[in-house]
Amino acid sequence: MNQGDEALERIDLQRHLDELIETQAFSIHFQPIVDVSGLSVVGHEALTRGPANSPLHSPLVLFDLAAQFGRLVALERTLVRLIAQRFVALDLPGRLFINVTADTLSRASDSQASLEWNLTHLGLAPHRVVVELTETRPILDLNAMRASLDVLKAMGFSIALDDLGEGFAGLRRWSELRPDYVKVDRHFIDGVAIDPLKLQFVRSICEMADSSGATVIAEGLEDEGDLRVLSRMGIHLFQGYLLGRPQPNPRGTLRADLPMLLDRIKPGRETGPSAPGAELTAGDLARPNPTLHPAHTCRDAIALLQSDPALYAVPVLDAAARPLGVLRSAQVFRRTSERYFDELFGKRSCTELMDPKPLVFDVSASLRQMSEAVASQDDRLLGDGFLITRHGAFCGVGKSSELMRAVSDLQVQTARHANPLSGLPGNIAIERHLDALLKGSAAFVVVHWDLAHFKAFNDEYGFAAGDDMIRMTADLLRRGMDPYSDFVGHVGGDDFVQVLMGPDWEAQLGSMAQGFDAAANGMFRGAHLQAGGIEGLDRQGRACFHPLVCLRGGVLQVEPGQLPHARAIATAMTSARKESKRMAGRSGLFVERRKPPGVGTPPPTPSPPLGEPPCAP
Repeated sequence: MNQGDEALERIDLQRHLDELIETQAFSIHFQPIVDVSGLSVVGHEALTRGPANSPLHSPLVLFDLAAQFGRLVALERTLVRLIAQRFVALDLPGRLFINVTADTLSRASDSQASLEWNLTHLGLAPHRVVVELTETRPILDLNAMRASLDVLKAMGFSIALDDLGEGFAGLRRWSELRPDYVKVDRHFIDGVAIDPLKLQFVRSICEMADSSGATVIAEGLEDEGDLRVLSRMGIHLFQGYLLGRPQPNPRGTLRADLPMLLDRIKPGRETGPSAPGAELTAGDLARPNPTLHPAHTCRDAIALLQSDPALYAVPVLDAAARPLGVLRSAQVFRRTSERYFDELFGKRSCTELMDPKPLVFDVSASLRQMSEAVASQDDRLLGDGFLITRHGAFCGVGKSSELMRAVSDLQVQTARHANPLSGLPGNIAIERHLDALLKGSAAFVVVHWDLAHFKAFNDEYGFAAGDDMIRMTADLLRRGMDPYSDFVGHVGGDDFVQVLMGPDWEAQLGSMAQGFDAAANGMFRGAHLQAGGIEGLDRQGRACFHPLVCLRGGVLQVEPGQLPHARAIATAMTSARKESKRMAGRSGLFVERRKPPGVGTPPPTPSPPLGEPPCAP
């Protein structure tokens, strides 16, 4: 591309940016910020994107070009208005977190009346707004920025420092600007349960927050093990896919499954045997082991290892019982075989012989986290196991063999309750999941999916083709849901149960039904597609025309406290299942709009099950 073309492209982009600001054609999503101690949603961060088909769709591109074209302040002022209006319209609880760059914030002190910071006229009080200073732009004048933030604080706004650990001099910004909230960058949150360096970094952040009076928010949370570790360090506010994805119409309460998850990370769960049915953690694998300190010599280390042939590894701890490294017997004895080793190193600290980068897990690390980390280790080190800490201090060693045995047992337990054809959870797991949701405080939707006219397809094409269609359906339902909040199980045969938590469940289900028809068409012969069905026999052996297989769903909406247990859900869905079977045409849904009987109300006597739909004349 020559310079003339580049200039024209920049002119087009600038014109497009001006049009976006003028028409306000932006997409706004909100991601919840969850208080794990109070089991509540305390606020939402607003996230903005350009139109999906636009070169300015990415927020990074959008804001970078706006800065280049001198339109960043105008863009952000427009977005502040749009975000506030949308937040008020959705009637979301708690505080609104809005990202703003230093460029815009530095002008906040010019004239309060000329800015849109005071959002009272939109029905949003300033004390409900948290202004997040992003790390993507440098602060050229800290004194001017401090004055601007003083203006905002005087008006009632709170200030947050975003993405601490990334960008421009985050720690200096913190010390100079004294924000109310500090949001730790996701790089330090992801994998903190198995990374001692990240753990130490976040612990230092918490200590500084205690001194400065700031509240820490952990961003980018995706793993339950990380949640356990961070919550036990004293962090209570979290944001990430594990707790909720950004959505244009988010719920104002916790997902129904979150209270169960948050209960599992409460203090006291990290020690002792796990409860029946609960997944083991690193703390369950911790075993006592001799330790040494830097004051011990190499001769001390050798003598200890020689005294017990079954001792493969010895941790070296500092004065606070934090692991500095590990002495591995194979490596130690290899070094001691060197000529003059004792004369040269015998009286030196045992740290001369240690591996300074041992594999360390917090007591709350999950089996999955540990197995993935162990699998990446050198095969020669697997026999030496790993170290386990609690709040950074050594509490035991774990054996790789015991970890692999625990992972194997978990896989066997999972497989025992899974459908062997689809690999999805079976009846026991479905019932347990529904019972757990009913104990929560959020609404959800249950769908009973059925492959209508499947028997005729199975008879005509054979069991192998029928199995392929079952597996195709399972994959379709799995892909169409949010893996962090939704659930799908295989009742058996051609019946599936799905649970959705999001507000856009009707669109999700409609998309799955349409997707099934598109995928199933490729499994029929051309003649059957053209005829719209299969000539075959009914259950009485009479000639009958069977329509093409389709996916039909009976849908039940369940409110908190409405039903006492999972079996009551099955009873309440009877009507929806029957009506879905009566539907004509291809795949679709029947949504039960009537409320099921409440707790304590005897359910209606179920009608006898319907037979097969009558054959066409």
